Amino acid sequence: MKDIEARAIIFDMDGTLYKFDQRDESNFISSNFGEQIYANCVRFFEERFSLTKEEAVAKYQELSQKYAGEVSIAVEKEYGIDRSEYFAFTWDLKVEDFIEFTTEVRELLSSLALNIGILTAAPKVWAERVLTFLQVKELFKEAVFTGDPDLRKPNPQAFQQLADFWGLNPEEIISIGDQEQSDILPAKSLGMTTVRIAKNVETEADFQAVDLLEAIAILKNEGIICKKLK
Repeated sequence: MKDIEARAIIFDMDGTLYKFDQRDESNFISSNFGEQIYANCVRFFEERFSLTKEEAVAKYQELSQKYAGEVSIAVEKEYGIDRSEYFAFTWDLKVEDFIEFTTEVRELLSSLALNIGILTAAPKVWAERVLTFLQVKELFKEAVFTGDPDLRKPNPQAFQQLADFWGLNPEEIISIGDQEQSDILPAKSLGMTTVRIAKNVETEADFQAVDLLEAIAILKNEGIICKKLK
């Protein structure tokens, strides 16, 4: 491990700040949450282009393959539909249907004596709902980077933009997330310390924890982050 005290933490949001029901920890789409978003995506194509469900599924799959899963970019480039319209439709979900509110996350984040930021593949419309529901939005200040722009995870530059935002070197930053390909590997490639939120999986992360509470405890015990002074 690097002999350096961290000055910031980048948190993934869905699956990290909170857990949602999923049958396979490594696959977002296997969750009820992921399935609902997929259903909304299909319905978007049905209603926007007057397609049958089968045609809508085929169109979604075609664009997903062509644009490496970035369908919001696809609908904008192919059909001139603003991605914000697509996101507003497909991520129009009730937070309380997927998240159980507790004060634990807020208390944990409030205990940290360093910069904290969010880097999520989810769009702004969902990120704002989640962070507001968890009562942590103000803790992240302006350091909330979502999946709305073209620059998104797993591009390492999505992580670098937070380093630049804080004026820090990547080696001074921790990335905590539940997905290997989008939260761990790109951050690690920049030299960030990484923590994978997962249980008994193969990972290249520096540490593995079952949840956020354990992740922060490990980092404190390792001396990588300090407890907040009273």
